[in-house]
Amino acid sequence: MLQMEEERIDMSAELEQLRAEYDVLKKKLDNQEIIKNKLILDSIRGKVGVIENHERTEYILCAVAAVMSPIYHFAFGASWWFCGATALLMAFTGYWTMLCHQNVRAANVADKDMLTFLKNVKYLRSEYARWLKIGLPLLAAWLGWLFYEIFTQTDDQRFALLLSCCVVGGLLIGGSIGLRMRNKVIRACNEIIAQLED
Repeated sequence: MLQMEEERIDMSAELEQLRAEYDVLKKKLDNQEIIKNKLILDSIRGKVGVIENHERTEYILCAVAAVMSPIYHFAFGASWWFCGATALLMAFTGYWTMLCHQNVRAANVADKDMLTFLKNVKYLRSEYARWLKIGLPLLAAWLGWLFYEIFTQTDDQRFALLLSCCVVGGLLIGGSIGLRMRNKVIRACNEIIAQLED
């Protein structure tokens, strides 16, 4: 009987020791999980920062293009209709950018639940992915109108040709920069989505 009592005491002591070891291990795992979550949030904030930088760049470019649109009238006599349409196109682009980006901000990473934030990032990615379907026809219509304005409002055909070459050069440079920015935003979104879905 005494031996059974001693065995029960030994088992209780072992059980208490196991519980203490379990508590220590659980605290370590909880701390590691907190550190892992903090690292993930910091990484996501960095990627959102890249997206926000591109958003600010888009606003600046839209504002510059909208402000420059009256210059077309004074440079080669473009119609005020064309200048107004250019300013409206830039306003539309800025507004679209604001709508797409409004729910993907660095401040939103920790404030919202991750499922909502993930949904917002997926929406941003899908809008950037489909922008070419909207942007290229708008750009083609604008360019067609621009060339029409250049060649109908300019008496000197050499000057019209020079302006057209400048437009094509600017289009190639601006288009490559724009595509690179678009691809960086899509890549950052894909990386955020991959981290949140793991």
